[in-house]
Amino acid sequence: MSSPEQFVLMVNAVILICAYFVIYPRFAGSDQNRLAINDLIANACALLVVGLNFWGSGERFDLLITEVGWFGFTVVTFLLMELPLFVWYARRHQLFRSNDE
Repeated sequence: MSSPEQFVLMVNAVILICAYFVIYPRFAGSDQNRLAINDLIANACALLVVGLNFWGSGERFDLLITEVGWFGFTVVTFLLMELPLFVWYARRHQLFRSNDE
């Protein structure tokens, strides 16, 4: 890896791809509570992997408008990368359908 930012983005990408295309369809389906729990676990996995590499290093990460630590960079980029996947997943599994229909 040529930069710490690329490492974090790759970790996030691998975890999100596994989560949205393998784990969530099998374990959460269209259940919002299970999806939320599994998403917390996925985010915790990303934080664990990145934390094991950068804890105590003092490394700063560029978020375009400011520099943050590994924790903030991981959480923000995870959420930004997850948003389009979540919208796709929610539409595909009809997470927000009304009971009237």
